[in-house]
Amino acid sequence: MDHSIRTGGFGDALPGTITVPDVIPIFPLSGTVLMPGEVLPLHIFEPRYRAMVRDALAGHKVIGMVQALPAGPSDDVGLAQVREVGCVGFIAHHQELPDGRFLMWLLGLERFQIDQELAAATAYRQVRVHYTPIEEPALRLAGIQPLRQELRAMLPLLIDTDDSTQTMLARQMEEVTDTQLIALACQILELGAERKQEILEAASQADRFLMVYEDVYRHLDQNPRDEALQPSVLN
Repeated sequence: MDHSIRTGGFGDALPGTITVPDVIPIFPLSGTVLMPGEVLPLHIFEPRYRAMVRDALAGHKVIGMVQALPAGPSDDVGLAQVREVGCVGFIAHHQELPDGRFLMWLLGLERFQIDQELAAATAYRQVRVHYTPIEEPALRLAGIQPLRQELRAMLPLLIDTDDSTQTMLARQMEEVTDTQLIALACQILELGAERKQEILEAASQADRFLMVYEDVYRHLDQNPRDEALQPSVLN
């Protein structure tokens, strides 16, 4: 059964609604977690994944990103066990190089749970999934509005750049969706794969906000010389 995903906040990069299938190819990578709302640049060079990208481009243009667990005796990450929860990504832009490699941007759409790995005829792996979007009561989201605004104010100040660029970033932060704001926080804070996996698997959007909020203050505790944030911003 296909699943429809609304794609607000990406401008002209995506159509308003994307239909994704319940059988998708997966790209296992160790130390990599794609978040909904995140833009992930990828360099595809292995033959099996070149074939995966070509097939995806000819179809729904989606790939499931999953974190690979430590590889077994073969040391082949592509054959390793993977996390059961991943994120489906849409190929928003790609370039095929003369030697067959691909450079592409994958936009995180929605998390999924793997139900079954299929015995596929392809060199790449395919799985049957069900999608697990977060459905948050409006009242609870309204309750975290102060936290959301504080994140919008703090995150640009954690980027090492000039004042004018920070001002521009702060204006852009006001326009991003909640999903994109969480993804940006993960990128700016350079969170590790395990922490991003925890945030991806969180039970609610409010929980995700609380987790990245904690990570911001953990970052400040670990970087006491970072004077970008004034006390008035933090209170």
